[in-house]
Amino acid sequence: MDTSFTIKVTELDDNFLKTIQTAFKNERKVTINISSSVDFDLNKFETKEEYIARILKAKNNLEAGKGIAYPEAELNELFLNTVL
Repeated sequence: MDTSFTIKVTELDDNFLKTIQTAFKNERKVTINISSSVDFDLNKFETKEEYIARILKAKNNLEAGKGIAYPEAELNELFLNTVL
C-alpha cells in the first residue's frame, strides 16, 4: 500500500505516528520519505469572487500570450525530473 501525507511541521506528533501505524497495521515494514514543500498559498481560503478573479486573470494572461507551452515529451521529462 502506498499513501502520501502532506502536513504542517507543527502537526508532527504522536497522533500522526498512530495514524501511520493504523493505516499500515498489516505491514511488517514501511518506508518513510520526508521532504519539505511549498504550497504557494494554494490551500488558503478564498471567496467565490476571489476564485473567479484569479481564474479570469489566468485566462486573460493566456489570451495575451503570457503563457508557457511545452511539447508533450518536454512536459513529461519536466514532470518526471521533478517527481523522481
